Amino acid sequence: MRSLLALCLISLISMAATVVKPDHSIDVDGNVVEFTRLDDRIYVATDTGKLEIYNWKTREKLQEIAFETIHDFLGDPMKPKVFGVDVRGKTLLIMVQDEEGERILYLYKDGRRSRLLDKTAHIQMREARFVDDTHILIATMSNELLFMDLGEKKFIWRKQLSLSTFSDFQLNEDHSKVASTCESGIVYVVDVRSGKILKTLEGGNKDNVFKVDFKNYKVLACGQDRKAVLYSLGHESMIVYPTQFLVYAGALNEDAKMSAFQINENNDIGIYDNSTKSMKYQLVGQQSVLNTILFIDDKTLISSSDDNHILIWRLP
Repeated sequence: MRSLLALCLISLISMAATVVKPDHSIDVDGNVVEFTRLDDRIYVATDTGKLEIYNWKTREKLQEIAFETIHDFLGDPMKPKVFGVDVRGKTLLIMVQDEEGERILYLYKDGRRSRLLDKTAHIQMREARFVDDTHILIATMSNELLFMDLGEKKFIWRKQLSLSTFSDFQLNEDHSKVASTCESGIVYVVDVRSGKILKTLEGGNKDNVFKVDFKNYKVLACGQDRKAVLYSLGHESMIVYPTQFLVYAGALNEDAKMSAFQINENNDIGIYDNSTKSMKYQLVGQQSVLNTILFIDDKTLISSSDDNHILIWRLP
């Protein structure tokens, strides 16, 4: 019996792609861990104890938030790594390294910082995102999702997705659902308000999925097995894009008609038309391993890697 999932293997060299070089770059103080965007601002988490905020259009540095020095396992002072950041209006959600390998989750607003969770919560936090003004979603190392009420400072539900180690998650546009993935290659689509697993997406990636994106009923999964897989939730189908290297990062544009992901060991980014399954553009110039790709619009992307350069790309 044929599978309900239609598997399409697309060669990277099936069509010639237009080569694109960076339009300009922003150099930050330290290596970039990840970044997020709101309007003209990007919020950059670094490994040097700082969150830096830039106007990505003018490249002007607007603000930096510094965190206290901690100690390594030998007792020597070190700058904490800022693991992640999310933004909702004027409020930031920031995850920062703490002593003894722990993590602290902060809320930051109007120049004031408050601890939301730390080691006393006994949660191995890996990722956290705003759902709305009063709720956040947290993922743990052990692949558990937690839905938290900020006003009550309590968890509404907790859901263990599997026994595999968590990798990444991404909320959809209205934050009603989340696509969460792990080292097994499986992607779980979960209802945010209830914690119910709505769909289990599998068969595309056979190993750890590093990054996911979730837009317009499409989920892009970027894998260690040198494949980017585009799942279509409405049609129960998938497209498998083989690559020449581990796919550390990827993103969908707003209507999910285009996919962007790392395609080789030179950290080039391929921009694919998902209707024709062909690569339209090859973005060259990234110097280190990619960690974040973000579409601003159909002609503009921002990317970062494990160095201090954020690149802005303009497609012809």
